[in-house]
Amino acid sequence: MNIPLSDDAIIELAREGGIAFIPGLRGERRIALAQLPEPQKKHVCSVLEQAMARGKPEEEAPRIGGGDQRYFRIQITYSTQHNAGSIVILIPEAEAPPELQSLWKEGN
Repeated sequence: MNIPLSDDAIIELAREGGIAFIPGLRGERRIALAQLPEPQKKHVCSVLEQAMARGKPEEEAPRIGGGDQRYFRIQITYSTQHNAGSIVILIPEAEAPPELQSLWKEGN
């Protein structure tokens, strides 16, 4: 999956799912790549590329989050010179790399 992670990308990262809705567990993080220092930007892009390889686009993943399974929802909104768009990737929490969990919890 080739998603442009350029400076104009905005990433929204949330943990969702599970049987009980507990707002504190959902937590959402919004990251604007243009506002990050270069080393942190590279780290965030690396974590996202790793995680996206384990996930599926929202429309192809209807069973993710079923039952008591939590999952990460990554929405990337981008705009390049030639196109603009948004994509949503879902990754089961059990399959998410630890770096994605850290990015969600701490923003780095």
